[in-house]
Amino acid sequence: MMGHGIAVSLVSSAVGYWVLTQAESQKGKVRKLGQYLGVAIVLISVLGAACKIYAAIQQCRAMGMCPMMGSSQAPGK
Repeated sequence: MMGHGIAVSLVSSAVGYWVLTQAESQKGKVRKLGQYLGVAIVLISVLGAACKIYAAIQQCRAMGMCPMMGSSQAPGK
């Protein structure tokens, strides 16, 4: 389930980039609004994906199954 949430965040980041590129062809206030909106979507999406990855790593470490810790067994086994 965690991977699904990360994928959604990355797809929304791509949508934000698309909004940003579409804003370039506009003029005036619409262009500025599109740029701000696109950047906001990208930043929030990337930060959301980073938080989900960090949470997954912390959960993995808490369970003792993180490959970086050198152990693939849960504590107490």
